[in-house]
Amino acid sequence: MNIVFVAGWASDPSQYPQFAESARFLVPFSGFKPEQLPALVENGGDVLVGWSTGAHILLKECRHLFGRFERVVLIAPFLSFTDSFPVRLVRGMVQGMENDPAAVVRAFHENCAEPEPPSYDPAKHAVLVDGLEFLISSKIEMTAKVSVPNLAVVRGRNDRIVRRKAFDKVMTVIEDAQIVETEGGHKVSEPELVSIIKG
Repeated sequence: MNIVFVAGWASDPSQYPQFAESARFLVPFSGFKPEQLPALVENGGDVLVGWSTGAHILLKECRHLFGRFERVVLIAPFLSFTDSFPVRLVRGMVQGMENDPAAVVRAFHENCAEPEPPSYDPAKHAVLVDGLEFLISSKIEMTAKVSVPNLAVVRGRNDRIVRRKAFDKVMTVIEDAQIVETEGGHKVSEPELVSIIKG
């Protein structure tokens, strides 16, 4: 099965080892710039998965390409990250990246309900800050609703990153999608995600 997996901010392949091994696992900022994503997914495939920031970038930059995939799964998408977190809190994360970046990344993963948070990689410091700046400024404004066959939108009931109000805003611009709610948080476990992909 041809799967493209677009991960989120501060993601690491260790979070989804099965997909990291069997899919094209793309990490924003460290692996590509948001505006480069259309060229990376334009050939289509069986399944396109976007998680969090990855889902946001897909919805913003690549929604015209969704029809080239048999199934599209958006996990915890948002129109604007600041629908969940005030700008001052994200700015606080940017400042924290200068003072104690490992603590910022660790706290973020813990809030994602990540059972085994990946370690902070100092080599990625600059791109992580770039990602936070992107989350402050990036917003999706649509003039028409997204309607794609085989689109599933996933939300954890206990998601502390993309909160209910932010998720609900996304659903005002998406129609005819399957909505899947999991019992967990922002991080959907790999077995759950495999099950969702299989439909």
